[in-house]
Amino acid sequence: VDSCVYVNDRLFVFFQNAAVDNATKISGLVEAGHPVITITSNNRYDLGSQMFLWEMATAVAGHFLGINPFDQPDVEITKVHIRRMIAVYREHKEFPYELSSLTTPECVVYGGPQALTLADKLKNFLSEAEKGDYVCLQVYLNQSPEVDEALCTLRETIFIKYGLAVTTGYGPRYLHSTGQLHKGDSGNGLFIQLTQENFRDVDIPDEIGKKKSSLTFGTLQAAQAQGDRQALKDAGRRIIRFHFRTNPVAGLKNLTEIL
Repeated sequence: VDSCVYVNDRLFVFFQNAAVDNATKISGLVEAGHPVITITSNNRYDLGSQMFLWEMATAVAGHFLGINPFDQPDVEITKVHIRRMIAVYREHKEFPYELSSLTTPECVVYGGPQALTLADKLKNFLSEAEKGDYVCLQVYLNQSPEVDEALCTLRETIFIKYGLAVTTGYGPRYLHSTGQLHKGDSGNGLFIQLTQENFRDVDIPDEIGKKKSSLTFGTLQAAQAQGDRQALKDAGRRIIRFHFRTNPVAGLKNLTEIL
């Protein structure tokens, strides 16, 4: 990506070894006025020291900001919603009803601005972005190389067309990292949640050594997605959910094409 495409809302960090020459990329970013940090490593074992360095930097930054970097109040809020979703499902065998805002044979959309087509739904949502905003792809799809590639293409397309920073995280694991940021920052994120039908699922035994199950892994994942979505809505965040009814890879490619 050409350095002129980026806006002044990010810091670039290059991790490289002596055999890799990123001079052209780095000089282009510097000439465009972007802040750049270059860290040269001798071998792959230096990565361990970098893990410590950045964790220490986070703790030091937390000290000067007057916050405890180990606090995660907004993560706990999501957990409360997840537990409520699970309790409702165990009692009624379904989640709380939510009216969709658009339905097609391949995709069901929840939330977002009013629109008659999938294309307008996504475009209108992204058009709400203002200077300094970012887009977050919250992915509750079965991970595979094909899904990773389709996500990368979608992410790049959004960035190039709208000039927005785009982050991507697979759920539920992002909940304990960037999940706190999503609900505890200044509210400049646009969240696109991507979910799918679970055609293959596995039961979670209610008790060790017993076969009885009132929950599956797919149901748990759905509860985590819906719980976090509710927490984001309660925090006043802008969020839209695309639920793929058939092939998620085809669904991701379709979202990319309509942009």
